[in-house]
Amino acid sequence: MKVLIIEDDKIKIEKLTSFFSSHDFEIKESYHSGIKELLTKNDYDILILDMSIPLWERGNNDIGGNFEQFGGVNILREMKRRNKLVPTILVTMFDVFANGKLTFSQLNEDLLNRFGDFYKGAVFYNASEEDKWKADLEQRINFISNQ
Repeated sequence: MKVLIIEDDKIKIEKLTSFFSSHDFEIKESYHSGIKELLTKNDYDILILDMSIPLWERGNNDIGGNFEQFGGVNILREMKRRNKLVPTILVTMFDVFANGKLTFSQLNEDLLNRFGDFYKGAVFYNASEEDKWKADLEQRINFISNQ
């Protein structure tokens, strides 16, 4: 399985790359690098997507550009617009969004309604509950593989 991971948190990247160690994977850490990879490569079997990502990659002396709380939604929107319907799983460590106005469950339901033809659900990443998020992610991947 070939996996694209769009994620900017170094610890989460480490955990996800360990999880996918037996697979072929690519990591992009921003909206621009992630969307460019999706639009130029046609061979990904699955996308692991973070919700909150910077617009561009970090340089040696900066923290990345214009952090986007809903950068993942923007990627999903662009995927739909360009008909790049790679099965996608959101992996996020936030349980509320938009200053507490949107819960993890509400966000997941909204994304399923808007992008359900390729969005396959969300996994809540909690570093202290590693077995749980890994089991949830494995379950979603199995669902995609069996379709």
